[in-house]
Amino acid sequence: MAKSELLFEVSAMFRTLLKNLSQEWNKKSAKTYSLTFPQFQVLYTLKIRGSLKVSELAEALALTSPAITSLTDKLIAAGYVQRERAEEDRRVVYTMITEKGYEIIAKIAEDQKEMIQVFFNMLSEEDIQHLRRIFSSMLLDIDHNDI
Repeated sequence: MAKSELLFEVSAMFRTLLKNLSQEWNKKSAKTYSLTFPQFQVLYTLKIRGSLKVSELAEALALTSPAITSLTDKLIAAGYVQRERAEEDRRVVYTMITEKGYEIIAKIAEDQKEMIQVFFNMLSEEDIQHLRRIFSSMLLDIDHNDI
């Protein structure tokens, strides 16, 4: 099989895996916590990266700025994030996670351990380390090449 065909197959499999993960998420956590998977991704990204402008958050999650604005509006209404204007330039607005946001992430992470185990339990620790290395390498390359 040609490399391009293999890459297409891997890409399709990856999308299917993500779709299945998202569906499992929606079955369990969306109802319990009233958070969609994209909303959780926004919270998690803010937890990891700190305060971000809408454009930075959109780039990090591969979404449009209007999509991020819609997601963050709902998270603000729930008290999980807040917006704050930059001191040096009042036109710049940062989105940041609140204490309530940190608390919900901790609860969700605990509840999601079981679901994650179901999806990845058949992999050895070595395989998981390989996936981590591969994904990190791919993401770093994407960040540096602005694909």
